[in-house]
Amino acid sequence: MTDYAAIHDLMTSLALEAGDTAVTQLRQGIESQQKGHGIDVVTEVDIACELRMIERIQQSFPHHGITGEEHGVVCNADAPIQWLIDPLDGTNNYVLGMPMFGNCITVLENGEPVVAAVHDSVSRITTSAYKGGGAWRHGHPTRIGSFPDLRRTTLSWTQGYVVPTTDAWVKGVIYDLEQTFKRVLRTWSPSIDWGLIAAGRVGAFGAWKNEAHDLLCGELIVSEAGGEIWHDASGDLVIAGAPEVVAKVREVVGLD
Repeated sequence: MTDYAAIHDLMTSLALEAGDTAVTQLRQGIESQQKGHGIDVVTEVDIACELRMIERIQQSFPHHGITGEEHGVVCNADAPIQWLIDPLDGTNNYVLGMPMFGNCITVLENGEPVVAAVHDSVSRITTSAYKGGGAWRHGHPTRIGSFPDLRRTTLSWTQGYVVPTTDAWVKGVIYDLEQTFKRVLRTWSPSIDWGLIAAGRVGAFGAWKNEAHDLLCGELIVSEAGGEIWHDASGDLVIAGAPEVVAKVREVVGLD
């Protein structure tokens, strides 16, 4: 039987170490370069933190598989237990010196997320969960909040880099949501958004065509914190959060 608690302990340690490294390096100055679709960026910190995570995972769990955002599949691609790591989430914010960045780590067993952590590097707060063990924030149990007044409820929204900034559907959805809810946050850092939802501060999170390393971690955390996860038929749209808010977002988007 897989020891989720042991994996969870290592994962939260990895998240904290990577976050502290990112903050320290930012103060010393960093360099970045474009990658992928041209609006995404990578820094030497992304690469160094990912290599450090890989090293520590292999020391503790040599038979586990690992896939990193920067290095792709690293080892044991056919292993039943796989680590999915994003060592610096919100790199665009990071290179601007904005204090909204973190990291995302997920462990999957036979393709199902079973342990997850998201970390806010600046506040040093880690939000985590493992299957059947509930959700935790800064070492304390956490639950999804209640949002009886939708006009006072804040949402978060993110989209993958494959989605153009001119996407008319997205613009229409954001406009409609802003007419219904207090605010729609677009942090460009899902690790921050997932933490806010698990803390009961944000009602729901909408993600359109996002990368798996940004989504799977948060879906497990929200589920273990008592929230609801909904996917559209294509799998491109994910809405997660408090059940009453998820239902309203689906209604506004026209997918109820």
